[in-house]
Amino acid sequence: MTSWPPRHCGIATYSQDLAKALRKEGHEVHIVTFKDGGKRGEKFVHPVMPIKRNKELIDAGWDQRLFETVKRIRPDVVHVQHEYGLYIYDDDHSAGLFRAFFKWKVESEVPVVVTYHSVYTVLDRVEAIYMDVALRLTDAGIVHEEYQKNNLPINIGRVPNNVYVIPHGAKDIVPYRNSKEGLGLRGRKVVGLIGWWEPNKGFERVVKLWPKIRKALGPKATLVVAGDARPGSSSGQIYRPKLLRLVEKSPARKSIKVIKGSFTPEEYDRVLSTFDLMVLPYNRASQSGNLAHSFALGVPCVVTAMEGLKAEVEASKAGIAVPPGDDMELMHAIIHLMKHNDLRKAYARNAAKYVTKQLKWSIVARKHAALYQKLLQDLAEERRPKKKESPF
Repeated sequence: MTSWPPRHCGIATYSQDLAKALRKEGHEVHIVTFKDGGKRGEKFVHPVMPIKRNKELIDAGWDQRLFETVKRIRPDVVHVQHEYGLYIYDDDHSAGLFRAFFKWKVESEVPVVVTYHSVYTVLDRVEAIYMDVALRLTDAGIVHEEYQKNNLPINIGRVPNNVYVIPHGAKDIVPYRNSKEGLGLRGRKVVGLIGWWEPNKGFERVVKLWPKIRKALGPKATLVVAGDARPGSSSGQIYRPKLLRLVEKSPARKSIKVIKGSFTPEEYDRVLSTFDLMVLPYNRASQSGNLAHSFALGVPCVVTAMEGLKAEVEASKAGIAVPPGDDMELMHAIIHLMKHNDLRKAYARNAAKYVTKQLKWSIVARKHAALYQKLLQDLAEERRPKKKESPF
């Protein structure tokens, strides 16, 4: 259960890649999604969940239809891709999946797995309560990073025994040839920002620093700002004009290229392939699909040294992590990497090796399948009649 293309959403892209990899491993995968998901006639896609965000406009029976749809499919395992923005209606966490989780727990004998895509070192009170209750109602929770699992007990006040670490997958992608020419960047040295424009991304920091960075790098340096505000995101809609205004007022405006759009996966890869260096100057993050994609495309990164970003860059040796909020360190890291081609190439090779050994979707799919099998074996063991012990 997840969002699904044609919705332009990181969770939709993640789910599509995981489903494809699981199918290649021989598993049948059904997608239960929102009413804007799936193409007409697309096999094994069931668009039943509402997309309205105001709870007063929601058909009160949607969760029952969700339950009945899953019951009709008769899966061996139910797997939910969770991100708070997907299932919250009018800021009400309980209006999301709690009723479905409860019904599956009480009325169904199918294991329920939830992948949590937003798990921070410190959870706020609402997030902590949600995680605690959801983990009690489901059979397994998946997080992408070890630190997320390690910090859960501190946040929820107990040590859960059903949390597993499976990394965010990455495609076996060969960078697009002549991608710079296709986007008018031939001969340019490109520093790139890409993704949904949200305040936590910190893109404005790089835009403000860009005049100094370009002066240090020379006239061939170009900053690409790619993406847009996420549809339906109030914070993104506020952030978008602020970011574009900074670009327009920049003294180095002629060396900044804005590529606006909610990209298809192919469009996204084509833009990312133009980058010589990707920057993720986030001020809050759990992990990043953008980082996994950059590894797959052999694009080295400068990231904020926080949570999953820091862990992945250190594990992969494919970039530099700088202290959060330190603009001088951020600027120096960008300049240093852009000036040293051999170092960037070494990081690109490290990224490719890391994907091959750790992040390939085939590897990630097999880890999911192993977890599913474990849960099914545990369930079979629970159902097995217990021998009565003699009182003597």
